[in-house]
Amino acid sequence: MTTKKRKLGNLLYHIGKLENLMINERLAPLNLRMSHAHVLRYIEKHPGCIQKEVAEYLIYQPASFTNVVKLLEKKQMIERRVDPNNRLKKRLYLLAAGKKVLKEVNSSFEELNEAMGSVDSDTIKKLEQISDNLERVIQKG
Repeated sequence: MTTKKRKLGNLLYHIGKLENLMINERLAPLNLRMSHAHVLRYIEKHPGCIQKEVAEYLIYQPASFTNVVKLLEKKQMIERRVDPNNRLKKRLYLLAAGKKVLKEVNSSFEELNEAMGSVDSDTIKKLEQISDNLERVIQKG
């Protein structure tokens, strides 16, 4: 690969594409993709979370997210349960198959983080600022 000077937006895009490629390659034997892995990891950390909350956190369009949830349900990795206090809300829970696959999923993300190498805390803070700035611009419309 040749070294090129890229504008920040292009560099972040390129890093994201490489990250996606690496994770998808690692998860292919499990018949999963990065998008599925992020959903499983979120539910692992927030059992009983509301479907809409996960979609918003992972920046999914509602219809696209519903397709991911349906696929994970079909694979018996998660289940949706109606919220007893609000029948319109769906709560998400990991099932045994989802918990089982998370070991490999988490290992793939650890490998990705190792491959990226260390980044100093000032750089991390700057990247977080960029993320926050973009979210604010998008929310303003």
